Amino acid sequence: MFFLVRLILDTFRSLFPKGKHRNRAILLAAVATIVPLSQLFVIRIFSHMITSGKSESTNQIIFQFVLFFGLFSLSHLATYWQKTYRVKVFNEALNSREGVRSRMTESWDWALTFETNNLLHTFTQVFVLAAFFIYVSWQAGLVNFVLILVTMQIIKAMFKKQTLTQEKFALAQKNKQPVSALTKVGARIKSAELGTLVANGVFVVSLAVLLLFSYLGALPAADGVMLFLGFRMQNSNIGQTSGSLMRFARAKALREAPEKYANLKLDEEELG
Repeated sequence: MFFLVRLILDTFRSLFPKGKHRNRAILLAAVATIVPLSQLFVIRIFSHMITSGKSESTNQIIFQFVLFFGLFSLSHLATYWQKTYRVKVFNEALNSREGVRSRMTESWDWALTFETNNLLHTFTQVFVLAAFFIYVSWQAGLVNFVLILVTMQIIKAMFKKQTLTQEKFALAQKNKQPVSALTKVGARIKSAELGTLVANGVFVVSLAVLLLFSYLGALPAADGVMLFLGFRMQNSNIGQTSGSLMRFARAKALREAPEKYANLKLDEEELG
């Protein structure tokens, strides 16, 4: 996993020049990270409101209702702002770079920028959520963290393989050796979906652990509901990470491989 984090950070630094462009991109990633955490906090409030029933005072109930709907609304507004404002930030960052770029290179710059940004805040979300889960229940949280590391190791292996495959496709394109769309798209989607399948399998294990601690009485009902929804959110993030990594591999290969392998030729049988 740390290999992937270093790769994403290196790519991020190369795409966003130091200064206001990088600071804005970091702000966008921070907002995208805070939003799911605030949503989990909202879920926890809601769960405690449901399970506590009439045991709390009227003032406490009113305060929780206001806090619940206020954070719920703010989280969705922040998501809208982050997703729309990032287009302007990316455009200014890419246009600030020196040198003349072809239309094709510019297109893959945009694709790589989007995927780098997605991966940056997704990885941050995974770490922040894992820490939050440990805070809520250190037993379930630690097991969950170990499962995340195992999942990401498997996805990392698939990503490395996919990177080599996409570089072959990029080199074939440069040398005008046709590769069918079925082969190119199929290779990427197969790897992405396999990573999602692994994440779903690990999610089932996480739920089993959650149920075990719940039955043992080590987890309050409200926290159990919140962790269930949190693990589901985390699973969705990891599944999206798998697809985003494969698209990242494609964009990076098509942006860099033609220069990297300028003097190489690829035999047709190597394309599979």
